[in-house]
Amino acid sequence: MLVALVAIVALTMSFDTKAQTKVWSIGPEAGVSFSKYGRDATSNDFKPGAVGGLFVTYSIINTFGVTAKFLIHQKGASFKSNDTKQTLTYVEIPVIGRYFFNKEGKVRPNIFVGPSFSFLTGVKNKVGSNDPEENGSYKNDYNTVDLGITTGGGCNIRIHNETYLVLDARYTHGITDVSKSDNNVNNHNFALTAGVSFGL
Repeated sequence: MLVALVAIVALTMSFDTKAQTKVWSIGPEAGVSFSKYGRDATSNDFKPGAVGGLFVTYSIINTFGVTAKFLIHQKGASFKSNDTKQTLTYVEIPVIGRYFFNKEGKVRPNIFVGPSFSFLTGVKNKVGSNDPEENGSYKNDYNTVDLGITTGGGCNIRIHNETYLVLDARYTHGITDVSKSDNNVNNHNFALTAGVSFGL
């Protein structure tokens, strides 16, 4: 009986400890990205674009958490040969495991890696100084799902109790083909973002 009681108390304390380490946080983020095409793509250069949306983080332990982001992300490339900029707009959902170098503190540097799932919502081409033209048949020319691997580093800076400024720098390497043509083309993307994390 005594052994069973001790075991129950120990188990309850264990669950309490685990519950205290589970922390949710949510917030907005926005930034700039630089994208180009790789593999068989013809000569092209990085094109700047915007990225922004929301993120949710679940901290499993003091030094590890999982972040899911829900972003609108402008990718694509720039072609100097014909003075054209192509913008592919995606709904992007990276899911990353984030490792913090310190358990607590005002400044918490971290690194992260994980898969990225993107869904194409539109394609625009801009030639010279002309207005961008929408590609109404983009679903016939481009794959609407783009899978990638995201990795990078960041820093969380506490600005108030349970509120952090979140700075991230990441690279996403596309795995699937961007185009439905015979060419093998993938996305290369660097993104710099800033956000505010509110603890729940």
